[in-house]
Amino acid sequence: MIRQNFSTLLVNSVMRYATEKYLHLQLSECTTLPKPNPKKVQDKSYLLYMHIPFCATLCTYCSFNRFLFQEDKAKLYFENLRKEMQMVKNLGYDFSEVYVGGGTTSIMPDELCKTLDLAKSLFSIQQVSCESDPNHLQREVLEQFKGRIDRLSVGVQSFDDGILKKIGRYEKFGSGEETYKKLEAAIGILPILNVDLIFNFPNQTQEMLAKDLEIIRSLKPNQLTTYPLMSSPSVKSLIKRSIGEVDLQNEARLYAQILETLSSDFIPLSSWAFSHKGSEIFDEYVVNNDEYVGIGSGSFSFIGGTLYVNTFSLKTYAQRIQSGKMGVVRERKYSKKAQLQYRLMVELFGGEANIERFWTLYGVNLEKALFKEITFLCLSGNIFKKNNAYYPTQKGKYLFLSMMKEFYIGMDRVREESRAMLKEEDM
Repeated sequence: MIRQNFSTLLVNSVMRYATEKYLHLQLSECTTLPKPNPKKVQDKSYLLYMHIPFCATLCTYCSFNRFLFQEDKAKLYFENLRKEMQMVKNLGYDFSEVYVGGGTTSIMPDELCKTLDLAKSLFSIQQVSCESDPNHLQREVLEQFKGRIDRLSVGVQSFDDGILKKIGRYEKFGSGEETYKKLEAAIGILPILNVDLIFNFPNQTQEMLAKDLEIIRSLKPNQLTTYPLMSSPSVKSLIKRSIGEVDLQNEARLYAQILETLSSDFIPLSSWAFSHKGSEIFDEYVVNNDEYVGIGSGSFSFIGGTLYVNTFSLKTYAQRIQSGKMGVVRERKYSKKAQLQYRLMVELFGGEANIERFWTLYGVNLEKALFKEITFLCLSGNIFKKNNAYYPTQKGKYLFLSMMKEFYIGMDRVREESRAMLKEEDM
């Protein structure tokens, strides 16, 4: 049985300290992102991220950059998004993968398709992933996405009606049974359907999770992602007041249950993502791409050791794009050591830290550059070495899931701070 242990608690504390320290950003004087390193263009894998920040209604517990949908504002936004994409092309970037996040990405299907068509005309796109929700699984919309979207990720969170009512999703998206029927009808229309579940809601029992997982095993989606409940400090406080306090010991128990239940039907892609046996495997983009370019309001880019953050203001975003500038307004440069530590975490979260890969990408001997980190993880029983790579143990899978959760909570805090600065005219 996986439990919260000393090494997990210690590493989580270190992660919280690190995210608070390293995710403080400075104002940027950049008018555009930097050009790609010409020496690495041929052997670098970049990801293009697009952010669509509009929703018909706003979920209480969502920390992402999102605004109430207004057709005129959204149409102008898509036009500016395509202009920023063209700026990225002019800098010399190329991409094999696109990830579209939100917001509700499919809130204007025609505009989304037009934007994806432009991306495919500008870049060497091979795979497109897009987030969605149960309300946008209409067959006519999915048919429109054929040939444009390879992987559709649907945020379900739970099939338990009690949980759905507590978190405000029952009224917005319907019952668990209704969602199941929508997913069942959608499977097979696009190459890959991924279902997102969240576990460790306050007062969620192993029996409740078992029902969710049994539904998934019956549904047989191509992929499943099981996120632990994570939220920024203010959202965490709101959750505590409204539905209860999160129990980390329960999180560990539920995660062990997930690994055991899915082992016969699914192949792990990372600590929290799984591919159904017999389905085409679509690896986690965060693991495979050490650098990425973000376009749109509230998007993030990581290039050459620097994190760049676009403005969260719709008004400022439009003004910058119309004046020939990109959306970047804040940044933070990281040391080589910090970058290596992050990549070690991400790659072990993805299931393997390959020594040769570190040498090829970063020109360092992993075991020498991160000797203390490797030694601690080995001695604490979280990783083991086989041939020329390190792998997480069963206990280590939970450790790296916890670390990634703390990292995402830190990013949520950045979003929260950015949104707190917005005025009414920015929305």
